[in-house]
Amino acid sequence: MKIKLLLAAALLLPALTALPLQAKAEAPYPSYVYNEWDKSKAAPASYLPGGTYTGLELGAGPFSEPKDLFVDRHDSIYIADTGNKRIVKLNNRFETVDTIDKLDWNGKELSLASPTGLFVAEDGTMYIADKDGGRVIRVGADKKVQLVIEKPSDPLIPESFAFKPLKVAADNAGRIYVLSEGQFYGLMQFNAEGKFTGYFGSNRVEVTPAVVLETFWKNILSKEQRSAMMKLLPIEYSNLDIGSDNFVYTTTIISKNSREEIKKLNPLGNNVLMGRQGSADFGDKEFSMSQGVKQDTSFNDLSVDGEGFIAGLDRTRGRVFEYDAEGNPIAVFGSLGNQKGTFLQPTAVSYWKNEVLVLDSAKRNITRFALSEYGSLVRKATVLYNQGLYEDAAVIWESVAKKNVNNSIAYIGMAKALEKEGNYSEALEYYRQGTERSGYSDTFGQIRMQTVRDNLPAMMTVFIIALLVYYGYKGLLAVQAKRRREVNR
Repeated sequence: MKIKLLLAAALLLPALTALPLQAKAEAPYPSYVYNEWDKSKAAPASYLPGGTYTGLELGAGPFSEPKDLFVDRHDSIYIADTGNKRIVKLNNRFETVDTIDKLDWNGKELSLASPTGLFVAEDGTMYIADKDGGRVIRVGADKKVQLVIEKPSDPLIPESFAFKPLKVAADNAGRIYVLSEGQFYGLMQFNAEGKFTGYFGSNRVEVTPAVVLETFWKNILSKEQRSAMMKLLPIEYSNLDIGSDNFVYTTTIISKNSREEIKKLNPLGNNVLMGRQGSADFGDKEFSMSQGVKQDTSFNDLSVDGEGFIAGLDRTRGRVFEYDAEGNPIAVFGSLGNQKGTFLQPTAVSYWKNEVLVLDSAKRNITRFALSEYGSLVRKATVLYNQGLYEDAAVIWESVAKKNVNNSIAYIGMAKALEKEGNYSEALEYYRQGTERSGYSDTFGQIRMQTVRDNLPAMMTVFIIALLVYYGYKGLLAVQAKRRREVNR
């Protein structure tokens, strides 16, 4: 194992030395991980605050209540400057290159009312959720309106429902997903022609004691009494994004059971993001009480990068939680405050190159976070691990574990490499340090099977010899008994 690690280290050394320059600033916020008992433990900062940019510094004039942020495949940055009723576009050098407040719709001028969400497809097509305008607008790269979606007429949609799109996204097939205010039945899905095709990925009604009690009463009450009771509604989504895998990712502001606050929805609308050991638990494990109210994580935005990393933005404490493609925690950074790297009202988050951008509606600025040396190591190891290159990843995980003894994923990564080499006894110890029950159980099973295989020939030999001795002895006794009978005659 050591020889292979040294060889892999020699091969990976150029890659590690080529990592981007790290931010030199200290983090004004705590960085931590959770152990197997869901207790926070200190950890090195994975992201450090870099620059902050106001609208004036960007050359776009002051922002007013900015609500959304999006980075396209060319690393251009789009800001939904809601209060100013415009979209601001920056290039990858943080320079304003365009301001969109009026559009061409069949030769007529169309002004934005209050853009609160935006999405830009790979071909440059832009989707704008214009909340107060009650519409979703699809705009081509030439700034001409291709499609306007207003309140659809459908039996599934009540007449009293007010169509107020907050967020929007579109997949590679042109299907449009809309998050509308007050819509509890999931995302509204439209086809490329703007026709409503149904709801997508509805949250389930969470099972709580109150829900169980209400269900009990509904089973024994009359129809008139049941209709007078309050309806049980699913939890409403707070935001969405489309990953490079074409899956729909969503966030939920409030989850009474503190589960599935972030989802990855497959084409059937089922959540496939379970996290470590299937817990589907995201955000802070610890919470506090303020004036009798539980201060739990409330995700109001998320972003998914090309390698599957997920950044979820918590408005309660102003933190960004980063997860890998399987939903395993990678990093925590950010906080509420007035210092650089902290927020007053974090509104949107987006990956930009290998960095993270956070939009603050109250400060009216963007904060850029760069990977630290530790964060770069974790990211590199995670990518190799997810590609199945366990031995290459183990070299970096070893460095990560030295910098942070509380990083359980590092121990699991090294255990995987040892397991692949057939070194099950050492792998078992690393799984134990990483508190990975499933891996520990599987490896213990391999050790048990290997023990049986190693000792089976000897055991079978002893067993066969014992049988021969036993039956030989019985045969000898039978012969002697026969002789005695013949003598007695």
